[in-house]
Parts: sequence; C-alpha cells; structure tokens
Amino acid sequence: MSERDRALLRLREMRSLVEGVEGVDLRPLDRAIERLEQKATTIAVFGAFSAGKSSLLNALLGRPLLAVSPQPTTAAITSVRPVEGGRTSVRITAKSRDELWQDVRALLDALSLTASDLEDAIRVASGLSPAKFPIHLRRHVRFLKALAEGYPDMGSRIGERWEASLEELRDFSADEKRAAYVSQVDVWADSRLGERGFIFVDTPGVDSIHRRHTNVAFHYMREADAIVFVMYYTHAFSQADREFLLQLSGVQDVAGTNKLFSVVNAVDLADSEEELEAVLERVRQDERRLGVREPRVYPVSAQLALAARVLAADPHDEAALEMVRARLGRSDFEPTADAVSDLERRAGLAALEADLADFCTREADRLALDLAERTRQALVRDVEAALEKVTLAITADEAARDAERSQIARARGLVDDAASSVEARAVPPLARELEELLFHAGERVRFAYRDMFREAFHPGRFRLGNPQDKLREAAREFADAVGRRLEIELRTFALRAEQLAVKAAAQEAARLAEGWPVHAVPVRDPDVSLHLATADEAIAFGDGVLAPHFRHFRSPKQFFEEGGQTAMMDAAMPAVMEQVKRKLDESGGRLAKHAELALVESLRAFYRDLAASLDALAVNLEKPVDPAERDRLVAVLASLRSAEGAGV
Repeated sequence: MSERDRALLRLREMRSLVEGVEGVDLRPLDRAIERLEQKATTIAVFGAFSAGKSSLLNALLGRPLLAVSPQPTTAAITSVRPVEGGRTSVRITAKSRDELWQDVRALLDALSLTASDLEDAIRVASGLSPAKFPIHLRRHVRFLKALAEGYPDMGSRIGERWEASLEELRDFSADEKRAAYVSQVDVWADSRLGERGFIFVDTPGVDSIHRRHTNVAFHYMREADAIVFVMYYTHAFSQADREFLLQLSGVQDVAGTNKLFSVVNAVDLADSEEELEAVLERVRQDERRLGVREPRVYPVSAQLALAARVLAADPHDEAALEMVRARLGRSDFEPTADAVSDLERRAGLAALEADLADFCTREADRLALDLAERTRQALVRDVEAALEKVTLAITADEAARDAERSQIARARGLVDDAASSVEARAVPPLARELEELLFHAGERVRFAYRDMFREAFHPGRFRLGNPQDKLREAAREFADAVGRRLEIELRTFALRAEQLAVKAAAQEAARLAEGWPVHAVPVRDPDVSLHLATADEAIAFGDGVLAPHFRHFRSPKQFFEEGGQTAMMDAAMPAVMEQVKRKLDESGGRLAKHAELALVESLRAFYRDLAASLDALAVNLEKPVDPAERDRLVAVLASLRSAEGAGV
C-alpha cells in the first residue's frame, strides 16, 4: 500500500470517528478525502510544434499511438488515460461554435480583416491568398483557409463528441481541413506508466497562434503534477519557448515547487559527445536565466526510443527497423536482444521515465501525508472545543455559566467589531503590496525591453522586400511581444495576488485569535479562493507607439551599422514604458480590485460563521447534556491524537 493510500485510509477512519460530533466541520475532511480519491497523476507535455511532443509520448506509450499534427494551428489537446475495459478506445470532441469564433476572430484581427459571424468568416477565408500576406502571418491565413475548406464536411459536427477508432483519429490528424475543428481527443490505452494511474496530456504547441491555447497552457502549468517540456536538438529555445518558461517559472515560484522536466529531443543528431554536452549546458543556463532554479535536462531520441520498444515487442517490425537503420546510418543493424537493449539505452528515455515516476510518486505521497496531518490537526482542535463545551455544560455551576455567557458575549463583540471594520483594516495593506507587485512587473518589462526590440528589429528581416513594409512588420511583432510579456506578468501577478489575499485573511484570523476568550469555538483560517487567472484578457499593445520614431530608420545599413537601431530604441522607450504602465495599471488594477473584494467577502463570511458558532454555543449552554457524550469525545480525541504520523 502506498503512502497516498495509507493517508486516504486514515482520512476515512477519521471520518467515521467524528461522524455526528456536534461542532466538527466535516467539509475540509470531505474535500481532503475527495482529493485523494482522485488517484490519477497528470503529466502535461509542452513544446513548440515539430519539437517532438507526440513522438516522445508515443515512445513513453511504447507504440505509435498518436499521429503528428500537420500544422501547429490545428493542434488539439490530447489526453492519454489508463485503458478501460481492456481495449484501446478514442473519443473526439469538436470545437464549439464559440471556440471556433474565438479562434477565427483573433486571427482576422491579426490580418486586419473583419467578419460578422462564423459563416461570414468562412466566406472571407475562402478568398484569401497566403502569398499576399507577410511571412509571419501566412500560417494564420492557412488555418483560416483550412477551416473554410473543411466547413462543408465538419460544419454539422461543431460542438459534437463521438467515439472513434485509432484509424479515424489518424485520419483526422492528417487532414488539416478536419483537424482544424477538433478541440480535444481522449485516448484510453495501455502503457507502463498508465498502469500506475498516470495521465499524459499532449498540449497545443507553445508557439500556437490561438490565444485559447495559451490559456490551456496556463491551466496545466498550475494543475499538472509534472511538466515535460520538449525542445528539438537543432533549434532549442525559440522566443515561444522562452515565454513559456518565463511564465512557468513565475507559476513555480509562487507555488514554491519545481515540477519541470526538460527534454532535448533528437540528440542522435549530435556530431559528438562534446557538442551534445555543450547544447545541454546551454539549455541549463538559459533555464536558470529564465527563473528555473534547478533545471532537470534529459537528452533523448524519441524516435529511437519508440523504435527500440517496438522492436523489443516485435523484432520483425519493418517500419521501426528501417527508421533505426536510417537514423543510425547503419544498414547492417539487426534487432538482436542486446542491440535493442543498447538502442534503448542510447535513446535516453529510461532515465526520464524513471525520474518522472519517482518524482510524481514522492510528491503525491508527500502531499497526501501533509494533507492528512493538517486535516487531523484541525479535527483535534474541533473535538477539543466540543469536549470543552460538553464538559462545561455538565460540570459548571451557575457562576461558571455566567462567566461563560460573559465570555461568549465578549467574543461576539470582538467578531462584530472586526466585521464592521474589515474593509478599512484589511484592504489598505493588501492594496500597497499589490501596487508594489505591479511596479516590479513593469520594471521586469523595462529590463526585457531592449531584447524584445532587437528580436523584432533584426537584420534578417530587412534583407528582402520593401524596407518600410518590413519596418511596420517589425513594429507589429515588437508590440505583440510586449503584449505577450504583459500577459505573462499579469498571470503571475494574479497568482501572487491570490497568495497575498490568503495570507492577509490568515493574519486577520490570527489577530482575532490573540486573547480569544471562548476556546469552545476555535478560530480557523478563513477560506479564500480567488482563481484570478487572466484567461479572457488579451493585452492589445499598440504598434503605433513606435511610428513617431521611424525617422531613425533611413536604410538597413544605416539602421544596423550606423546607430539607427539604438537611436530608435532609446527614443521610443519612454513612450513604450508609459503605455506598459497604463496597461498594467488598467488590467492589474482590475485584478487587484478583485483580490481586495474577494478578501473582504471571505472575511465577512468568516465572521458570519464565527458569530453563528458563538450564538449556537450560547443556546447549547442552556441545554442538558448526556455525560456519555463526554466519554465519547474523550475517546475520539484520544484516537485522533494517537494517529499523529501513523494510522488511526
């Protein structure tokens, strides 16, 4: 039995012990039991399109289960769950009309086009030509055209869900016209890790053009038990990779954990061990610069790993054998047991697989034991309070009852006073901390300003085409980069705002608990749950802020060799940072106000519950109590206390 299972057993036995005890709050106990009953461990796989996410998952699953999506624009969320009923099954969910419209409207905006509804957008898309748009916008056009071409076949399936075969899934993945309509794919299949309850989630590429995919990524950053981030050996760390890791490092910093496992895929392409180690060290250094404190980096060849596992099961598999011979450059490779074992070792997947399993198991056990112990301590406090209340009712004379009534009245007055002044007392300190967080967010954008500018205004952009067109294209890309950076900062700000609000609520409870006169009604921490994710808020950063400074560009040579780029960058910085501050103040201000209001409402609910408990105590003080109830509470309390660090 695992530690997690033992913790769940402890909680269930505690539930039986305290059943029917007046004054014990069962809600936290029931939530803890429900949480541990969900035994699945979720591993989210991220990476840019073509980095090899699906190949890595296929290798982990031991067979070519998932087809590779033809375009990053059409990538759906794919979950692979432990098999049910002994056979592999597939369920496909099409995008809803609202999801499609969100995707389409955002792309039309990027192309400076308009449509009144989805059908109008399909009509507009049908007449588009990718060649008439800048290179960086052409994948938007290709997605819209695929959507238009697939509408006659898929329009009737919008919002539907259906069971499918693996062959149908591969057909959908290979046909962009249909894949563009798919929102989610759920697969139930056997795998070594699946037998232990692991669920793999293949997420849309970190370089996806759809904002909805960014929100999916943020959700799994927070909720997944572990994250596997896949980079391709020959082009590790794109701008999208850096933005993803920057956001993840913020999430992990707030949570105080590191659940990132980075994979450099296709390492069999390395010319030497020295070259490979240099690439791995560069990845580690880049991750540290982006805020990942202790990088875990694994060199893997997903294709060789998959081939090794396929050949281990069937040495006559021609496709796997042909792939190995091609990748190794060895036409004489034969799939003997020793050769296949050596191939799997070279592929590097076993180390990743073992460390993932060990991490998830240890984390699950640690969290489960911690949850069980915190729940036990809360129950001990509740039962102690109930015992004190019953003892008083049995043994107290009228003078003692008068003293208890006086203490209840005093406590009621403390609660009423705290409730009446909660907004004036709790909000200003939180508001000051949130304001400081927004200031530091702006400073981080200021620090990144020059890098974002140089990445948008680079020499390669101006080699072909009209320089003025390229100038405007660079300005748009720069504005998009600043907008994405602001979204990253605001998501992290939302997490920190939630953390600060929870802390502020706990401090209010601790303040009230100092000198609390009625031990029969314990002061618990308030329940604050904000969920302040900025999922629906895109930051539109205007590229027009750079237009007045285009005068610093006269030619590519003058711009990059004679100081024009630096002059434009320096001249534009005050205006850019002013707009950054305005965006942070607007969007961050709304989040801060939400956090402040949520804090006040949670504290008011906390004071209402506390007042109700005091009122109930005052009523119960006048009721006769069966002495047997005290004996029962003594026994329950003894059992709970003896359960510290052990089974009940």
